[in-house]
Amino acid sequence: MKYLRRARTAATLALASLLALSLVSLGGCLGTTGSRDISLTPSISSPVIGVEGVLRVGVDSGKVPYAGLDREGNIVGIDVDVAAAIAQELGLKLELVDTAGRSAESLLAEGSVDMVMDIEQTGGSTVRGTQIGPYIESGPALFTIVISDTPPQVELASLAGTSIAAQRDSMSSWSLEEMIGVGTADPRDSLEDAFRALERGEVAYAAADAVVGSYLALEFTNISCVKMLGNPIGVYIAVSAENTQLADALTQALRTIRDGGILKTILAKWLSPVSASVVMGNSAITSQETSVVDEPFDPDFVDLGDDLPDPENAG
Repeated sequence: MKYLRRARTAATLALASLLALSLVSLGGCLGTTGSRDISLTPSISSPVIGVEGVLRVGVDSGKVPYAGLDREGNIVGIDVDVAAAIAQELGLKLELVDTAGRSAESLLAEGSVDMVMDIEQTGGSTVRGTQIGPYIESGPALFTIVISDTPPQVELASLAGTSIAAQRDSMSSWSLEEMIGVGTADPRDSLEDAFRALERGEVAYAAADAVVGSYLALEFTNISCVKMLGNPIGVYIAVSAENTQLADALTQALRTIRDGGILKTILAKWLSPVSASVVMGNSAITSQETSVVDEPFDPDFVDLGDDLPDPENAG
């Protein structure tokens, strides 16, 4: 079994300089960093949160790189760091609850968690309640070789007739055909094969899911996400619809860590600085009540893979 790897040293040190974050194990609490105690002054209390002084956050350890297990069995990842930053902003300790294989909506309804990370909104919602965010944007995206820390400006129309490597029969492959033109996708057996072709100079671009692809791209030389293909998918935090006070507090806390540069540094830690600037997007952070929208099943839709967060292929 492969494990979610630790982020690169330089980005980790940069994150530490902005915020004293400690990655915690399942069920553990964040209250100290190394031997130095962090003084916490809670800005919210029970019954807004279920346990006094603690923010209980649901993360899915099966969704790398949002969350996964390291070799010591600790839950680490983007969602853990974002949750830790929010908890500290609210003056609370962090407790992680693994939601893998469990219903996020049920955990919120029964009060087992205060909030759940990584809730995608694609026209409807996967959880009834209130969604805060987005704190990251995903979806099919374009990748290329980038030497600097600034993403190049890419116009999709200029890529007509260009061969772009992508995993065969993946969402990203289909997005290339739709957004740029038929015959654009250069099919490869896996996302790794697509990135290898880009690294070797066989193609100038590759396509993959923006977040998962950015994480996998760290294994290659200077490959970064530079452009979304179409409308991005917002990733949100979910809380109970009745808990308006918590929703308001989380909205402000998320805005603060974004405006203060902490959110971008977290994303750069796990995805690279260039990719971070793309997946953070420009959407305003809002709080909105949502309900599940059932979409009809399309029997002709078959997604054979790509880009999905698979711990076996994540590092």
